[in-house]
Amino acid sequence: MDFGNATSTLASQDYVVDVALVMVGFVGPAAVKYGIETKMGKDLPDEAYGATVAVGGAVYGGEGRKVALGGGVHVVEALRERFTGDN
Repeated sequence: MDFGNATSTLASQDYVVDVALVMVGFVGPAAVKYGIETKMGKDLPDEAYGATVAVGGAVYGGEGRKVALGGGVHVVEALRERFTGDN
């Protein structure tokens, strides 16, 4: 295994930006949830917030697709928590 290539990939600015965009998509639904539940008084399932971010990123296109990926992961994680009882 060539660790030089692996290290250079991890240190690449493009790679770091890609990972940051996916993380924004994963954590972003918490901000959407705060806005909807606190400011609007609505109570929706966590999956809805992840889906909102995923659809928004997909509609935006380009780099937004990476944000959409993170939102999709949030949906899967929220469904996992719902069906496994957070175990």
